Amino acid sequence: MEKAKCKAKKCFSKFGIKFLVGTEIETTLKGINCELCDYCHICDNCPTCEHCQENMDYCSYCDPNEVRDYAIRIGIIDENQDIDICEVCQEYNLWRDIICQRCDPCTDCEYYRNPEYCPYSDEYLLENIDFNRIEKYIDRYYEDGSCGLEFPTKPFSSIAEYYKAIKTIVSVIGKENIKTTKECGGHINISWINQRTKKTWKDYKYTIAKNIMFFSDLLSYMFCSKYTYCRSQWATFPPKYHEIEEYITDKANYPLVLLKSNRIEIRFPDAVNSPNNHTLLTATLLAISFNTKMTYLNQSNFHITKEIYEDIRKYGNPLLERQINILKDKYTILKRIVKPYLIEFSKELRINLVKALDWRFKYPRYTTMAKLNFKQFSLIKNVKLSTIAMQIQKPLLAYC
Repeated sequence: MEKAKCKAKKCFSKFGIKFLVGTEIETTLKGINCELCDYCHICDNCPTCEHCQENMDYCSYCDPNEVRDYAIRIGIIDENQDIDICEVCQEYNLWRDIICQRCDPCTDCEYYRNPEYCPYSDEYLLENIDFNRIEKYIDRYYEDGSCGLEFPTKPFSSIAEYYKAIKTIVSVIGKENIKTTKECGGHINISWINQRTKKTWKDYKYTIAKNIMFFSDLLSYMFCSKYTYCRSQWATFPPKYHEIEEYITDKANYPLVLLKSNRIEIRFPDAVNSPNNHTLLTATLLAISFNTKMTYLNQSNFHITKEIYEDIRKYGNPLLERQINILKDKYTILKRIVKPYLIEFSKELRINLVKALDWRFKYPRYTTMAKLNFKQFSLIKNVKLSTIAMQIQKPLLAYC
């Protein structure tokens, strides 16, 4: 995000920070429909053709000499062979190749390209998505080779806007179409500018990336399911400490943190099918990115961080007691540095995110699979969360 081009509407007033945040929701939906399908599978068992065959309707269109010439041409009978061509036609279904092609019964077939009769109708779920409900929250959608349809959101300058967008998109698409056990999930994208210092995330990009990596084992433990290891190749840890800066700028490495020209992309896939979990994770990552005075990942703690991260994300191993104790110490650090920002986010969202974070650490998804319920952390009694998002701004059009 270039300084001069920042379009964030709101300033994170207490800290003078304008931020943009978005995500990419990957699904198992296929980007095809009847019009894009290159072959109609219903033709294999077409009710119109079945009726035609049973009643031999094609006979009324037949030219026996044409059928005979065709049978000779493809080598079924000899040129001088005296044989009833009708018997040959029925035996070898020659009428399908000659008369059917000319008659073209599928042109007016009521079943042709009708998903109701299509055995592959599950592939046409795209047609069932109510895009009117999510159009204002997404930039576009496209086919991702690693999974299915991907829905990148517009960037938001408000956590409340972001929360409503994720909640709506997941509701419309359906959690059953957002499977995080293998290929699919979602990436979180962030960028910001400090209005007081005029510094942007780019001025601290390696510090931010290293700090996110420092807490990546803890965040994976708290927010990601025990099945995360099934897709570990999409969020890899740098092999060595001195290779970090080069590693995280090369998309071909599929790094956990990827530095792009206009944003930081963080690849925590397993939260997006739970809007509450995903929003809390996003708010926490934003808060980590705002802390630029200290680099927490260093040569001495790199290997133990990588070890715990890969035990969770690559192997799905149960953690040892010493590893759990390290995560406990990390959580103390994490809570201290993110708490001031989470308090501000909480005012906008009207959810106590600090208490929600404590709950998430006490009941990590990696070992408990417990679902985070924002209602128990509401700052307003007897107010449904669905009413909170009604008071938020409209989303931005695009990333800077």
